[in-house]
Amino acid sequence: MRDRKKGGFLLAAGVIFVAVSVFVKDSYYANILRSWGIAWVVIGLLRLREYFYYKKPEHQAEYEEKETAARINRTDVRQMAGHKAYQVMFFVLIAVSFLFALLRVEWWVTGVLCLLWVLQYLLGIAFMRYYEKRL
Repeated sequence: MRDRKKGGFLLAAGVIFVAVSVFVKDSYYANILRSWGIAWVVIGLLRLREYFYYKKPEHQAEYEEKETAARINRTDVRQMAGHKAYQVMFFVLIAVSFLFALLRVEWWVTGVLCLLWVLQYLLGIAFMRYYEKRL
């Protein structure tokens, strides 16, 4: 149920960002809002797709396995600390890049921060898949 709410929230927030970007006069800030809105719409749609995938009866066993593995993994303190640090840095990188974009810092500085954010996200996915196969 949580995934549906998160997906719906991200989708709604993305639509609001895109809608607000239409009314912003400065094209620079309108592009920032539009880009964030589109990203949040895509993430929200992916979350909703995952929710409806696991909601089907034929995928319930797979969902239960996934939830059991997640529950077991949450008990490891070192893993939890690393995961929390990853989450904090994930949001710090995007917040700093957004702040730099608002302050109109040179484009390449903001671009490097955004690329680091994307790299961290992709590395998180890659490590997760590696360790899922290993366990």
